[in-house]
Amino acid sequence: MIRIQNITKTFGNITALNNVSFDIPDNQILGLLGPNGAGKTTLMRIITGYLNQDSGKVLIDDKEVTPDNIESKQIIGYLPENNPLYDDMNVYEYLKFIAETRGVNNERIKEVVEVCHLKDVVLRNLSELSKGYRQRVGFAAAIIHNPKILILDEPTAGLDPNQAHEARQLIKEFKKDKIVVISTHILSEVEEIADRVVIINKGQIVAEGNIDELHNLVLKRNVVRFGGKFDRDLIKYLPAVLGGIYRITLVSEENGIQEYEIETETDTDIREQLFDLALKENWRVVELHRISVSLQDIFRELTKDKN
Repeated sequence: MIRIQNITKTFGNITALNNVSFDIPDNQILGLLGPNGAGKTTLMRIITGYLNQDSGKVLIDDKEVTPDNIESKQIIGYLPENNPLYDDMNVYEYLKFIAETRGVNNERIKEVVEVCHLKDVVLRNLSELSKGYRQRVGFAAAIIHNPKILILDEPTAGLDPNQAHEARQLIKEFKKDKIVVISTHILSEVEEIADRVVIINKGQIVAEGNIDELHNLVLKRNVVRFGGKFDRDLIKYLPAVLGGIYRITLVSEENGIQEYEIETETDTDIREQLFDLALKENWRVVELHRISVSLQDIFRELTKDKN
């Protein structure tokens, strides 16, 4: 487990992180989100031990992470956003250099070359590679020592859709018995792979939880879309026969099909009751589903400037 306790970091008059605290359990992919300048990269660098905080602690399995704590760095793999590579080396030379510094044998180099699909460029200079291949090399270097914790800052930046899909699959596989922290601006990516999300804005946590929990922060009530052909005025009828309805609105009517939005409290889901009622009344239902908000909607709502 990673335990982040009351982390504060300032750069001159700028507070990058302000009393940030949360835990990351084992076997979990955490999506770390926030606008540019929110403090995500600063927090990642503190977790890796690359940067020292002003106050607070980062604990990995109850052992404190510090810049001079070599033990913690040995179990962390880190792919920074700028992905620094030695351009005068070819891919194999670079991975061999990283392997030697990590105390890893040559067999592991072959494994990561295979896993990261680098065989076609393994003898090419890093300076000649596309952004996508450079990202793959950076990912290979981050996992070459099979670390317990993997910190990825914008890992799919510059990859085409197929390459990004492959990278996401790698990240999912890597989660087994490990912790992955991923920062990205591709919110659909976080929805696909993250078990939990922490959203940072202006150096503070504004939300954390799984997607459903964050959904409830933004959409304060359940909203069900219910459409079909009805022989009753549902605005009057449904509240009389079903409990928990907060508001019902007719949103469209075309070719005899009416579509309603029905709001209930967050802990009330009437979809099953609506289905049973439709069978009883012999209504022709064409639509019955809960309206949800995307992670992009959640992100925008929680990080917008409210001043």
